[in-house]
Amino acid sequence: MKALLIDGYVDEPAQFGVPPYLSAYSRYAFGIARMCGYDVIYKTIDEVRNGELPFHDLLIVIGGVTVPGNYLGGIPMTVEEAQKIASSSRAHLKVLIGSMAEYTVDRSGGIVAKRNSFEGYDLKLWKNYEMKLYEALCEGKWPSSRYDLIDKIVERSAEILQQHPNFPDVFCEIELGMGCERQTHCSFCTEPLWGKFVSRDVDYVIHEVKALYENGARHFRLGRISNIFAYHGKIKPNIDAISRLYRGIREVAPELKTLHTDNANPGYIYSNLKDSQEVLKIIVENNTPGDVLSMGVESFDPTVIRMNNLKITFERFIKVLEMVNSIGATRIEGVPKILPGINILFGLSGERKETYRINYDSMMKILESGLLVRRVNVRKAMAFPDTPLYTLLKGKPPRVNEGLYKHFKYSLRKNFDHPMLKKVFPVGTILRDVIVEKIEGNVSYGRQIGTYAILVGIPTSLPLHEHVDCVVVSHGQRSLTAMQIPINLNEIQLKALKWIPGIGKKALSDIALKRPFKDKSDFYEKTKVKLPEWIEKWVIFK
Repeated sequence: MKALLIDGYVDEPAQFGVPPYLSAYSRYAFGIARMCGYDVIYKTIDEVRNGELPFHDLLIVIGGVTVPGNYLGGIPMTVEEAQKIASSSRAHLKVLIGSMAEYTVDRSGGIVAKRNSFEGYDLKLWKNYEMKLYEALCEGKWPSSRYDLIDKIVERSAEILQQHPNFPDVFCEIELGMGCERQTHCSFCTEPLWGKFVSRDVDYVIHEVKALYENGARHFRLGRISNIFAYHGKIKPNIDAISRLYRGIREVAPELKTLHTDNANPGYIYSNLKDSQEVLKIIVENNTPGDVLSMGVESFDPTVIRMNNLKITFERFIKVLEMVNSIGATRIEGVPKILPGINILFGLSGERKETYRINYDSMMKILESGLLVRRVNVRKAMAFPDTPLYTLLKGKPPRVNEGLYKHFKYSLRKNFDHPMLKKVFPVGTILRDVIVEKIEGNVSYGRQIGTYAILVGIPTSLPLHEHVDCVVVSHGQRSLTAMQIPINLNEIQLKALKWIPGIGKKALSDIALKRPFKDKSDFYEKTKVKLPEWIEKWVIFK
């Protein structure tokens, strides 16, 4: 029998699944269906939007956004699309998996999520979906734990890679655990709804990475956990477990191209600063450059921190930033190994006009301190039933001052992000393996595969999906301009050449009239142009 698995993409506090990311939801559902005897066809929602549904006996749809965001690699499925897919399918069993199975939400913040009541699916699964799906498809109860089941299907699950439209450029989210290690939780977060904090066995994780690697995966992110520093260490970091995890992955995936992580709790790190230093050293020894520790600070306003049980004060957070910078700011070809990312959230209980000023002033103090921050996410809260925020707001939408919110984002992007980007990715930084995702006129836009990969504008029209190496020449607010390397001065378009620092109108005219050049000496003799040293080493004259 045939099963159709439609990946509508997910975005949750501890799991991301918009291309090039591939979530555990899709892989595990694929593996369970295969284990139960189905021939599985995998399609992304973007593929479904552009064509008809293939024949199938079983329909499985994955979807749900509990964290608002902006997306480049794909657009998450809407509730309306999920309904339309169900109504157009003639499958004997229709299954919806993900937060959309429980909540009706759109892709923006500042709203209240409602319990899902739409019809069309026979099963709607979210928590513990793997065991429930197994019981539905294999018609028997799984005898042991959820992680035992996952371990039985990882080889079958890895077969999904061959059907992914981005393959081999797929970023696999690897589940390390679930839940949150804190005794009391942030008011807005849905991660505690998964239940008690639990860490997945190291050997199970390594087994899955090995299966994916053998099926062609080369990009991995250690996610699906609210705080990697608490992996197998709820009270304090388990240095041995994290060492075995990273070194085991390196052993079974020796030629991996990306090994990144996701969430880190700055409050936990501050409370365990010495042990956290040792954990970070292990990560830096084994990860690949450009990694980010996503830290949910949410607010620097003491009133908001107290009313929403947030993790850390500004003064303590500075200590965490100092520690992460001291170890993680080591550079490979100009790119830091791992840096903090900061999440700022508006619409929380206790928020006031002063909150916006406190948050902005705090961010500017970080900039002035000289500490590096890879990225800042600014979002509006979403209130989900069963979370404290929903109760605090009495089921009403979070209140966000739209004028102050827009002004905060504008000011932060201009006055913090732009100068910070210059520090994190100085001119001359080398970006390897940038993949072209979009072309507008004579500019190609692409990203590396990685956690919060930076958008790169290349002033040359390149083929879609091309892999190129680049050198950074300029900075936007949240993006970079980079030249493809090596730079052939005899062939490069003049429109692209003007992006090289030191080449003005006269130099452009000289180059246009006097090329081809034999070599650097010939170039300098004929044009009198002085190239920056960091560009000069990438220039060729073939």
